[in-house]
Amino acid sequence: MIRSCFGRALAISALGLGLLCVAPAMGQQQTTPPSAAPATPSAPDPAPSADTSGAREVMLEPRSVLILKGESTWDDGYENLTKAFSTLRAEGKRLGLTVTGKPQAAFNETDDQKFKYEAMVFLDKEPAADIKPQGGIVVSKSLAGKAFVFNHVGAYDDIDSVYEAITAWLDEKGLTAKGAFVEEYVNEPTGSDDAKLELNIYVFVQ
Repeated sequence: MIRSCFGRALAISALGLGLLCVAPAMGQQQTTPPSAAPATPSAPDPAPSADTSGAREVMLEPRSVLILKGESTWDDGYENLTKAFSTLRAEGKRLGLTVTGKPQAAFNETDDQKFKYEAMVFLDKEPAADIKPQGGIVVSKSLAGKAFVFNHVGAYDDIDSVYEAITAWLDEKGLTAKGAFVEEYVNEPTGSDDAKLELNIYVFVQ
């Protein structure tokens, strides 16, 4: 399935990062955002959306994490994120660290073909100073501050429309978002088209 960054580009713009979708070069076919794709009688498109009516306000404290930075195309995004989580858990085990909680991914940059991310898993306590992860993994702190949490249940392939709903909600409430946005994976189905996926999206605000 060809993905676009339409929904996430709007979300990133709302976060004040100034990043936009890259327009296709002249002569190339433009990717149609999922929200604009015409539904067919035989296979009508679902209308997934963030549970904006139940948005929860939280105050997050910084916690010790293992982080692995990466870059992926949209088509392979979910698969690459789950592989990154597995790599982080394996490295935590090798180092004798206890991984706890749900994995998260912070999204830093997007364009029409790919995105950059920071996959992270939480540690039960701050590791010793002499701990030296391998394979590009680092010990760091999770993002902290005031945020709103939005819940999504449905296929990862449909998530752009969720970010469109979040952007509209921010505008309606007159809220100014900041920093990266973060996805927390409550469960990890094997495929991006699995409608049983559940995740939380954290939007940090000023």
